[in-house]
Amino acid sequence: MVHVLETMSDWLSVGTDIKINQLRDYLSTLKTQLDYMADNYNKEVEAEAHQILDEKERQDFYEWSGEEYWNYKETFPRILLNSFHIAAYTLLESEIYSLARRVGTKQNHEFDASNKKGKNYLKHACDFINELTNIDANNFTSWTRLDDGRILRNCIVHSNGKLTKKNEIDVSKKYGFIDDSTIEFPSVRSIVRLSITYEYCQSFLVTMRDFFTEFYSNAGKFL
Repeated sequence: MVHVLETMSDWLSVGTDIKINQLRDYLSTLKTQLDYMADNYNKEVEAEAHQILDEKERQDFYEWSGEEYWNYKETFPRILLNSFHIAAYTLLESEIYSLARRVGTKQNHEFDASNKKGKNYLKHACDFINELTNIDANNFTSWTRLDDGRILRNCIVHSNGKLTKKNEIDVSKKYGFIDDSTIEFPSVRSIVRLSITYEYCQSFLVTMRDFFTEFYSNAGKFL
């Protein structure tokens, strides 16, 4: 069944959905490639190790190759998935900013975030929309997860994922990125870096979709 696009809200909703789908497909491809590269490297190591007859040399080779394998299984996924979360959150902010400007223009109010440097941009945009439409996105069921995503995004951007703040640690524990055995806070400060998971990235895209579905279903006449 073909969905007929009748209103501006319909068109904008489809546009947002396409962008989220593009991120979803990219994430799937990223995961497939990471798994393939790790498995392929492991096979190459085993093949080469099989040709080393001396036991000590073979163990030395395994130790050396293990460091590279760790890159494929931990370091590269951490860097790429953390970067993916930044891209996803950037799309979220960009779409909300665009909607805030559209709502403001239609009611002769200019949306300006230039004086909000260092603030919660997403909340600022949603509060602006609420003032003009009485659509309070802060009460959406998806809001808490989106705000958690903001905290994780800021940790990645501002400290390269190094967990130093209590709210960052609390959110990381909430989604299972770390547990009490991983970090002792606030006493012994070992460096623990945020490592976003593939499953979290998937769920964050679903949360974004839920947020925009709820928004567009309420915002039709204001767009």
